[in-house]
Amino acid sequence: MTAPELDILGRAHALFTGQREMPLLEPTSALPPVVTDGLPTAYRRAANWHGDELGAARRVDAELSAILVRAQRDHRDAQQQTRAVLEAARADAESAPDNPVAQRELTRRRAARLRAQHAHVLAARRRARRRLALLRALRYRRRRLRMPAPNSRAALAVRAALSRLGCPYVWGATGPDRFDCSGLVKWAYAQAGVHLDRTTYDQINDGVPVARSEVRPGDLVFPHAGHVQMAIGNGMVVEAPHAGANVQISRMGANVAIRRPL
Repeated sequence: MTAPELDILGRAHALFTGQREMPLLEPTSALPPVVTDGLPTAYRRAANWHGDELGAARRVDAELSAILVRAQRDHRDAQQQTRAVLEAARADAESAPDNPVAQRELTRRRAARLRAQHAHVLAARRRARRRLALLRALRYRRRRLRMPAPNSRAALAVRAALSRLGCPYVWGATGPDRFDCSGLVKWAYAQAGVHLDRTTYDQINDGVPVARSEVRPGDLVFPHAGHVQMAIGNGMVVEAPHAGANVQISRMGANVAIRRPL
């Protein structure tokens, strides 16, 4: 059993080897204050707009750098954890039990190592999915989107749904840390003070119907009667897709029904 065990543990460890360190972003330089006294109003507005854009870019760069740092740390941790399990197995391979009790103890250690290595890989995968969800959210924020007014109920619901990126799908769950598809949109709109029905089969009758060409962030999107998503703009939706997945950003399908909560 030693050779198959070492092969399995070695392949798990190899998932976290051979990757170079990712370069981190240099902070975006701040512009010096712009003197606008005596200049036309249009120029002052443009200068302020560009200043706001630069500030937003600096904040996104800082968040991206933090995500990359955490991703590198996660990778190193998984590498060290899986290496420790592999090295323990190699050390055990040098011993030859000479009685039934020692043989049973060796078998127990082998089973424990396989379980531990499996747990390390699964934990690393969950962390990677979380980092990916955060990166997608950053990409979404940097796009020019046709968003509702910042303090509108739809905007509050969109922000609430996006704050749950990476949370696991659990059938029947309504938050705040796990959701099914209808539970996510119900919870998000509840944060904006709007009541939605519980299931997709009822939510598909909430609000008013909207043509796909008129979809706005916050609208409920139904690929079919058994699944609901929330539009976030630019042809994208946020959703709790299915068992085994996490809350994520996806592309909106072509054949969908859309409802706008009132």
